[in-house]
Amino acid sequence: MAAFPWIGPTIFLLSGQSFNQFILTLGLIILAVVFGLTAFIFLRIFLNWLQAKFENNHLFRRSFTKKTGHLTPNISQPEKVFLEPRFVESDGNLTATIFGGKSDISIALEPEIICENSASVAYLYKPIALWHGRLILPSNEQRQPYGTVFFEVINAPKKYKSFIGKTAFLKWSTNREVQFFVHAVSQDINFTQETKKSQKAGNIHPERLNGWRNVGPLETLAGSRLEDSVTVMLRRPVIAVNYSSSDRQELTIDREPVQIIGRFCALVSILQRKEPDSDKFIVRHFNKTSRQFDGAAEVIRIPQVQPDKNGVARSTNHLIEKSPLNPDGWYIYGERDADSVFVVQAIEPRKIAQLTPDETHLGLKKSLAYLSNKNWENAPAQKGQAKRVLLTPNDAKENASIPPWQEGDIGIVIHSFGGIGGKKGERPPLGIVTGHFAFGVAKVVRDRFTSELRFDIEYKQVYAHNPDGIVAGSSKWQSYMGDLHRGWLGDRPVCDIICKLDCVCCDYDFDGITLSPLTELNQQLDIMMARYRSGDGTGASLVTPATSCVQDSSQAIYATIKKITSEIESNPQIQDWLKTHPTDAQTQRFHQLVALGESLETVLMPLGIVRPDWRKNSRLAGIDSELKKTFFAGIATLIKAAISYRTMLPRRTQDEIAKVLLKQGAFLWIIRTNQVGGFDPDIEPIAPTGL
Repeated sequence: MAAFPWIGPTIFLLSGQSFNQFILTLGLIILAVVFGLTAFIFLRIFLNWLQAKFENNHLFRRSFTKKTGHLTPNISQPEKVFLEPRFVESDGNLTATIFGGKSDISIALEPEIICENSASVAYLYKPIALWHGRLILPSNEQRQPYGTVFFEVINAPKKYKSFIGKTAFLKWSTNREVQFFVHAVSQDINFTQETKKSQKAGNIHPERLNGWRNVGPLETLAGSRLEDSVTVMLRRPVIAVNYSSSDRQELTIDREPVQIIGRFCALVSILQRKEPDSDKFIVRHFNKTSRQFDGAAEVIRIPQVQPDKNGVARSTNHLIEKSPLNPDGWYIYGERDADSVFVVQAIEPRKIAQLTPDETHLGLKKSLAYLSNKNWENAPAQKGQAKRVLLTPNDAKENASIPPWQEGDIGIVIHSFGGIGGKKGERPPLGIVTGHFAFGVAKVVRDRFTSELRFDIEYKQVYAHNPDGIVAGSSKWQSYMGDLHRGWLGDRPVCDIICKLDCVCCDYDFDGITLSPLTELNQQLDIMMARYRSGDGTGASLVTPATSCVQDSSQAIYATIKKITSEIESNPQIQDWLKTHPTDAQTQRFHQLVALGESLETVLMPLGIVRPDWRKNSRLAGIDSELKKTFFAGIATLIKAAISYRTMLPRRTQDEIAKVLLKQGAFLWIIRTNQVGGFDPDIEPIAPTGL
C-alpha cells in the first residue's frame, strides 16, 4: 500500500463524487500538464535561439567580417585581449592571425597542420654554446689542487668532438692574475648558526661544501645546489688537452663559466595547443628566406611547472599562444626527450632582443622625466606585454633616425625587478616592494636564425642564497630570466637599462699601457659573486632592509672607480701622455670618465662619507659575520646603510645611476617586461618601490 498512495484517494473520489466531476477534474489536470509542457518547450526554444544568436555575434565580433569573410586579427589590441582573455584555446584562427593569411567562413576553424618529424627539423636547432657542459662536484677524497671540478661535456667545437659525452677535468689557468682571483676568493667553509637557521627556513645553501677547506670558485659554483645541476658555457679561450694514453681530458679556463640552460635553441611561433589538456604545442619555425614563421611545423612540449609554496608558478603555458609577443616569435631552449619530442626548458621573446624601439624620447629633460614618472607607470595594466624605449640626451631630431647600436657594441646593463601582486601575490612588509638589483653586460651580435642584429645579455648576479636554487654568478638572459622553473620572466615585472657610453665601454691605450673600466668592473663583480656563493666561508649570504645585494653591487662600482683613478694618478707615463695630447679623443674620453666617477661617488655616498667596509673591501653587506650580535652592532649596520641610503632600494639605485649616465651624455635603452609568456589570472605585476 505504501507503494501506491494514490489508490485510496481515487476510491474516495469515485465513491463520494459524481462521475462528471471526476471527468472534469481529470481534464483540467491533463490541460495543465499539456500547457506546462508546451510553455517549457517554447521557453527552451527561445533560450537556445538567444544563446545561438549571442555566440554568433561574439564570433562575428572576434574573428570575421560577415560580408567580406576577412579575418579581424584578435591580437591587434593585445592589452585588452591578453588581460581579459575571452577566447577559447581551440581557436584555429590564431594561425591565420599571426601569419596574416585570409580565410573564408566556410573553411574549418582548425585546419589540418602537417608536422615534421624530429629528424627532418633537426637542422633548425642550433647548439647554445661551443663549449657547454654540466659541472660535477668531486667528493672530498677526489678533490684536485686549486679547486678543479669535473665537467660533463655536452657540446664542443668540431676539433674536439671526441670530448662530447665524456667527463673532463675543469681547471684554472696558472696565469698570475687568474691565480690572484682564485686565491682571493677561496675560503674554508663552516656553516654558522645563522646559515643553519636559514636552511630550516627553506633556503638552499652549499651543504656539500660544509666543512671543506680552501674551497675555490669553481667548487662553489658546482656545489651551490644539493645536486649537480648547474650547466654552463665556457668562455674562450679554452685550452683542451686529451691524454690518449690515460683517457683523461682536461679543460683550462681563465674566466668564470657562464650559467645557461638547455642544449639546443630554435626560433618558433606557437600556433596552438595540440590537445586541450596536453602540454604539447604545434609551432612553426622561422623561415630565413621569407622572413616569416611559415617554416616547418613541429610538435614540442612546454611543461607546466609546479607552483611554489604561495601557489604561484614561475611560468605558465596557459594561453601562451595568445601572448602579444607570440607573433614576433620565441627563442626556445631545451633538448629532446626519449620520444624525440623537444622539451622547452627556457624561453626568450624575440621582440625584447631586437634593436627597434617602440618609443623614443629626445632631450635630457624628457628622458629624465620618463625615468622618473613613466618607466614603471601603471604596471598592472601592462601585464603580458613588453616595451623597448630609447632615451637620448640629444635634442636633435635628425639624429633620431641614426641606429644607436652597431654590431660588436657593448653596453652596461642595470637590472631590477618588481613584485608579484594579485590574488596569490606577495605581501610586502609596510607595502615596500624591494625587488632586486644587478649589473650586466649586453653585446650587439648577429642573430644565427634571422641574421638581424640583437642583444646578447649576460647578468652579473650578486645574488643571496634563496629557496629557488638561483646561483650567484654570471648568467645568460635565458638562464636567469627565461628558465621555466627559476626565471622571472613570467611572474615579475622587470626593467633592464642598457647604457652605451664610450668612456666606460671602450678601452684606453696610453702608449702601450692599457686600462679597461669595463674589464675592471667585471673583475670586481666576479669577486663579489664568488664571495656570495661561499658566504665568505659562512655558507650564507642573506639580505635585510639594511644589508642587500644592491649595496654590494654598488661597492663593486666604487672599487672600480678607485682602482682606475689610483692607477692613473700613480703612473707618470699616463700623466705625461695626457699632458702631451690635450685635444686627443682619448683624452676627452678620459676626462669624461673622471667626471662620471665623481658623479657616481655622489650617488653612492650622498653624505660624502665612505663606508668603512667599502674603503677596506673587507666585508660584504649581504654576508653575515661570525661576530656576536649586539645592540651596538645593529646600530652600526644601520648607520652604514644610512651612509649609502641611495643604494638601499633597487629601483632607486637603478634610477640614480641611469640618470648620472644620461647626464654624462650616454643614451639609454630600456627593456620592460611585465609577466610575459602564458597568462596567470591570479597574479599581476607590481612596480618596485622607488622612494
